[in-house]
Amino acid sequence: MIYLTIFSLFFGYIYEDNDSLIVQNDSLVICGDHQYNIKVHISNKGVLKVRQWSGAVDSTGWLLLNAPLILIQDSSSINGSKTGYRGGNNTHPDGYGPGGGGAGGISGGAGGGGAYGGNGGAGGDIYPGAGGSAYGNAQDTLIEIGSGGGAGRYLSVVDGFGGSGGAMIYLRAQKITMDSSYIETDGEDGHVGTSVGFEAGGGGSGGGIMLWADSVIIHHSALNSNGGNGANSEFGGGGGAGGGRIKIFYTNYLDTTYIATSAQAGLAGTGAYGSPEPGSPGTIHVAQIIGIREIASELEPKFSLQSHIVRYQAIVHVTEPPVILHLYDVAGCLVRSFRLEKTTEYLKVGDLAQGVYFLKVGLKDNRVEKIVLLK
Repeated sequence: MIYLTIFSLFFGYIYEDNDSLIVQNDSLVICGDHQYNIKVHISNKGVLKVRQWSGAVDSTGWLLLNAPLILIQDSSSINGSKTGYRGGNNTHPDGYGPGGGGAGGISGGAGGGGAYGGNGGAGGDIYPGAGGSAYGNAQDTLIEIGSGGGAGRYLSVVDGFGGSGGAMIYLRAQKITMDSSYIETDGEDGHVGTSVGFEAGGGGSGGGIMLWADSVIIHHSALNSNGGNGANSEFGGGGGAGGGRIKIFYTNYLDTTYIATSAQAGLAGTGAYGSPEPGSPGTIHVAQIIGIREIASELEPKFSLQSHIVRYQAIVHVTEPPVILHLYDVAGCLVRSFRLEKTTEYLKVGDLAQGVYFLKVGLKDNRVEKIVLLK
């Protein structure tokens, strides 16, 4: 990892190496998978901003921070609002992403809202754009980017653009502490038409926030993943977007004193014709994970994990062998690799130290994973 130190005129400070990421009273645009041996520390109004999804590079629009200690304090933030899948535009009228809102139809119609945790609402006017459909699961350990809203269209001409969805932010650590700070992945509001000004775009959906640690301590802080509103326009208002998904997993300790969480739906826009719809709320899930258990779904290639009657031995079921599984510790270091040749095999892990491990399919940068606690 490249060593980087920057001093600003206002005593801002950014430092990054293999051991730590430190941001104090400064801002850093960042995306993709980052692993540190010691800590991530954001303080004194420091800001991490997730880089906007580009469509060309798959590391944009999401951020994964992995370190033993993640500390966010003193009015600091991680902001992924409006940087997920883009909304519909001239070259791609439907919103981007698996829950992208539909564009308005040929005879006029506003764009539908994007979806992730909740469905997007349909737009207004004649032949309105359809709202996007929710995807993912409220309780597994997968987290996704929010989808964009559809563009409004008048007589086949794109009018109002759709709003972008929220980014995906995933914090993984032994201990996560937040104090007087926030993490935000709100969707963007739809845009008012500029070419003819009659039709509006749908809102972008809320993105995904996931915190996973042995100990999670959140005081006087907020986690927000709200859907964007549909825009108002003369003829057809845009559809409101669905809220995103917020997930908190812990193994030993949870303290959420004065936490505020929000995954609200976006409101429908207004117009003279039709009845644009609001989006649906997203999901908020908090759970303790104990033992060897399956807590993820939708893996490619699919496999499942269950505890065995013999202590520290697990059974893995694979649908499409052969498969190589890699086991990592909480610091992101590779501990062991398993090549599975059969549909059912036994993993012997009794010699490993007690703790949290990450079981992944294929290469290290594969973001689909199982999380395993040996206890």
